Amino acid sequence: MNVSQKSLEPYVSPEEAAQFLKTNRLKIMRLARSGSLPAHPLGSGKRRQWRFKLSELDKYMQYGVDTANPLVRQ
Repeated sequence: MNVSQKSLEPYVSPEEAAQFLKTNRLKIMRLARSGSLPAHPLGSGKRRQWRFKLSELDKYMQYGVDTANPLVRQ
């Protein structure tokens, strides 16, 4: 593993994101789908999977979403 791979932040599942934010998975999924929470969809259509970065969730909780530069990826 090279240095750049070691410094990459891993993506986490909705369950891990919910645990980090002390809420439930369904709330995380609703917020991700609506674009209210920083999230990264995998795939397309209704059955896409969502992944999260804890640093983005932490930043969102501290500062809110900057509407000019949203953290949500589509």
